[in-house]
Amino acid sequence: MKVEGDYQSNGYAALRGLVPPEVCDVFLRRLKQDMDSARIPMQRFAQTSEILSKNAVEIYGYQYRPMIQFLWGMTPAICEATGRDLLPTYNYFRLYQQGDICRVHSDRASCEHSLSLTLAYSDGEPWALDIGKDRIDDTQPIEEGFGDKPFSSILMQPGDGVLYQGYDLRHGRVIPNPNRWSAHMFLHWVDRDGPHKDQAFDQREPMDGVLDFQFE
Repeated sequence: MKVEGDYQSNGYAALRGLVPPEVCDVFLRRLKQDMDSARIPMQRFAQTSEILSKNAVEIYGYQYRPMIQFLWGMTPAICEATGRDLLPTYNYFRLYQQGDICRVHSDRASCEHSLSLTLAYSDGEPWALDIGKDRIDDTQPIEEGFGDKPFSSILMQPGDGVLYQGYDLRHGRVIPNPNRWSAHMFLHWVDRDGPHKDQAFDQREPMDGVLDFQFE
């Protein structure tokens, strides 16, 4: 893994080669196989969001248990990258459509330390995550862009991640997705003894009828 940027000073940094691309590929294949075996269509998880311009498939860790295991397994590496003692909160998988954007926003308290991990692009076109450089101290409206505020655009290949302070920094994807689809996982943590420690281990229970597999 190669770190680009100063997380401590800026609140964000790129983590190149965080996960082998082969692992990203196998995860996607396993997810598809499990859904096919359960006869659950991917579109069952499509939903609208005020931050997106199109419907996107979203599957949460509490709906698909291997994702929770992945979140917990990544925690030591993210503790090292942030220089913090962290506890995991939650994670989710998102499949964006071509031409979609992610409007500029900030996240809830459980996203004190966040990781945007790129899994795959259908057409191999890197799609940047944009992160504002100014810290915020209160809730701000969701917007199409950053206006006159400075921001950085970070391109990622499969297996690359961007580590950022999602609660304190506004972020989004202001350029439309150039791929037919792109697959990403978002993972979140809080400081073990910080002001948001009560958000650790998001306590949502699996919902009836969703993708909740048992593995031997």
